[in-house]
Amino acid sequence: MQKTTQVLWLRNDLRLHDHEGFRLAVEHGAPLAVIYILPEHWLNTDDDGMSRLGSAKAHFLRASLIDLHRQLEDQTINFNMYHGHPVDIITRLRDELCGDIRLLTSDAQAPEEQEWLEAVKEYDIDLVTYESQTLFSQAQMATLLNDFPASFSKFRKTVEKRPELFYIPESAETTRLHIHEQPLRTSASISWPGSEYAVSLGCHGGERPGIEWLSRYVWDDKAITHYKETRNALTGENFSSRLSPWLAWGCLSPRYIWHEILKFEASYGETEHTYWLRFELLWREYFHWSMRVHGDRLFARSGIQRKKIEASDNSVHWQAWCNASTGVPMIDAGLRELRHTGFVSNRLRQNMASYFIHQLKLDWRLGARWFEMYLCDFDVASNYGNWAYLAGVGHDPRPVREFNLNKQLHQYDPELSHIRRWCPEIEENSLQDVLDHQAGRKLLASFPPPVVTVPAFDIKS
Repeated sequence: MQKTTQVLWLRNDLRLHDHEGFRLAVEHGAPLAVIYILPEHWLNTDDDGMSRLGSAKAHFLRASLIDLHRQLEDQTINFNMYHGHPVDIITRLRDELCGDIRLLTSDAQAPEEQEWLEAVKEYDIDLVTYESQTLFSQAQMATLLNDFPASFSKFRKTVEKRPELFYIPESAETTRLHIHEQPLRTSASISWPGSEYAVSLGCHGGERPGIEWLSRYVWDDKAITHYKETRNALTGENFSSRLSPWLAWGCLSPRYIWHEILKFEASYGETEHTYWLRFELLWREYFHWSMRVHGDRLFARSGIQRKKIEASDNSVHWQAWCNASTGVPMIDAGLRELRHTGFVSNRLRQNMASYFIHQLKLDWRLGARWFEMYLCDFDVASNYGNWAYLAGVGHDPRPVREFNLNKQLHQYDPELSHIRRWCPEIEENSLQDVLDHQAGRKLLASFPPPVVTVPAFDIKS
């Protein structure tokens, strides 16, 4: 009888807490090897000059893998990292282990991942999948998926009536794992882009830094008590929870965060601020399950609405965006921040996407891919869901969702704190100066003219 080896293939679940894969491995009992595969095409540059891993994003992922490696090492669990095509790596491991493989990995989120899992099944490998990125399981969502709500409001109202959905299972006792003791042959070392990159995000990749940040944000600083009020700011101390990078790579599970909020509410009471952070977790959940339902439609120009929309291939506009030289200080500040730190506020992301779609008139999917390259917290469902939403082909009953950038700047950065941080060329200019420049009414001598202007807005006295 052939021996069985369990292989836990980690993807966007780089943690030990609330981890169904480790729990299933303990329950089964066969020797376990833990692996991570960096898909080779993530480092390749496409025809538009983009890859999947910008410098800050790569830095966060690498730090997350190092943190997990050290935690597993403390428990004498081998952690092997590979670089290549996932299916090729898995089949090589099957041959190396000379026996039956029980492959444990999280459920596919994107169509690309589904293709990997379908291909693996063809190699006579016992594939076991589990949820790792969502609040709910597939079984819990079965009824809702058969008639998926067309709007977030309907989804939220439905799930909020079912508190039993928000359970958190016990974490696996990894000390009870039967470890595959023979080290696996690892592939060549990965040449990480920007491996020496100094991230200015103010947070570091990994489960332990993520738990520490959450504890500080919720319990030490109690910044959650003003979340709804400050979440739309463009800059500042604790204006946002900034939990999204750890959520995106699975260093923190959404259920763990949800229950930390509930614990805080049990101690200090529920407020609109604590509720709103849970509200944002539900938005994330909605996009994840929408992608499961709609699949490839999410990545089509016409989106899930199958609505025909026009888009330009204006190379001047595209290069201005890529070089952070659109001549619109609000946009260029966001582009510079994102390229340098891998992060930008949600409010600014919406304005940047609106400008890309409605002023530059470029294909929204190109902008979504640009965000994908740079965002430390890139989440395929949320990113493409939000871009489609703003392009009018996603989950939104309104045909067009366009922001008045000058009005938004006046509302969310009236002191020009964010713009001056990233565009020091306009240090001496007033808010009205910048508003006039962005509208093309009176150009600044210190800043390039806008490639496309935005609607004018006057400050009322």
